[in-house]
Amino acid sequence: MLVEAKGRTPIAAGGEPVYHARDHANYRHITARDVGNGLVVLDTPTRGVIVDDVRVDGAYRVIENTGAGRMPAPCTGLRVSNVTATDLRRGFARIRYASRDGLFADITASGGLTTGAHDLPCGIAIADEASDFRFERCTMRGFRWKRKDAQYWNGDGFSAERGNKRLIFRNCAAWGNSDGGFDLKASDSLLDDCVSGRNARNYRLWSSIRATRLTSIEPVKIGGIGDTVHFALMGAKTAGGAPIVIRIAHLSVRSTKAWPLFDVHDGPVRIIIDSHDINVPTGTPLIRPRGKGSVPGGIQWGGPPPRL
Repeated sequence: MLVEAKGRTPIAAGGEPVYHARDHANYRHITARDVGNGLVVLDTPTRGVIVDDVRVDGAYRVIENTGAGRMPAPCTGLRVSNVTATDLRRGFARIRYASRDGLFADITASGGLTTGAHDLPCGIAIADEASDFRFERCTMRGFRWKRKDAQYWNGDGFSAERGNKRLIFRNCAAWGNSDGGFDLKASDSLLDDCVSGRNARNYRLWSSIRATRLTSIEPVKIGGIGDTVHFALMGAKTAGGAPIVIRIAHLSVRSTKAWPLFDVHDGPVRIIIDSHDINVPTGTPLIRPRGKGSVPGGIQWGGPPPRL
């Protein structure tokens, strides 16, 4: 199935989902506005769906992966590329179940300020047991959840849950989200030359992860009771458990305010940094333990440590 919007006449969705995908469906050259929960909805098991050259202005979500009748709906071989989406009320994409072998490339998505009680915003959300997805040159911006001052303001650029594995984020960026730029619990994953800036927590990492070049720019306190920090590292809570390992080939940090570089929560974390380029105010905390969080032996530097 090929869906092609000749002349790019906008599809006015009226707040409803648009396409319910089937195997090997192709959705190309589409312009849409006022989309409900999914320009493309993956609500049955699918293979080989392609979404390419799409513009969306106003949507709840662009890609939704929730099974009809509460049945699992894993997608295999999903390809999403060359998409620009603005004014998203909940997120760009949600991928669930045992979905695998997916690629998102050249995506730019921006959210609006969400105020609903349950509509936690997230640019790209990976859940359940999804694995082996690649995200290349994707930018998630402005997914914010405004709540009361004494509440936690969630809202992430990229999110992956426990049970997800083998995710690759290459040349991706997260800007201006009210919680984490990258909020990742997935195992055996890679951050390759990624940038996160002006989020409350630029990187929030819950499991061991490898990174090539990581850049963190000016965290911003957007609202609520959460911390503001370049890296929030969530150590294992199990007593005597092995520390999670954060391995960064090159760390670049820029900030005009003395937000801590590493907040360490819950348990032990091992941090290995081969090289760095850190430009922050004098006296900026390098490590701030939170509760039982610790870095036994301190950070392992590949060269001279920074002078803060």
